[in-house]
Amino acid sequence: MRRLFDLFRRPPLRSRRHRRLLAELAEHTRRNAAQAAGQRRPVPNTVGHYYGRPVRPSISPGMVRDRAFGDRVRRGCDPTEVRSFLHLVADELTALRAELRSTQDENLRIKQALRDWQSEQFQQFQAGAA
Repeated sequence: MRRLFDLFRRPPLRSRRHRRLLAELAEHTRRNAAQAAGQRRPVPNTVGHYYGRPVRPSISPGMVRDRAFGDRVRRGCDPTEVRSFLHLVADELTALRAELRSTQDENLRIKQALRDWQSEQFQQFQAGAA
């Protein structure tokens, strides 16, 4: 019976993930305290957003294709079907990225055309006012 009570008195065992999260929380708290003391302006994160907007690592099609789930076979999941599905998802991701890149290029082209048109209109306005 004493051993049963000892289980509740001991500190809980912490996993690596739990220790890492606690370390990140301590670092975040320390950083916030230093920032409040210095009253510095926030710095953008790697994507250029302020105030802790999440930064997710991008998943490449190669990462999807190369993903392995070990030797276990789960009930109802055929490994060859899973592999073919991963290849299908990777191909779709490749196509979506290409479409996104072409849309971004078109967006830049349209913005530049708008700037040129606005400059042209302003010059015509200035010439008419003079």
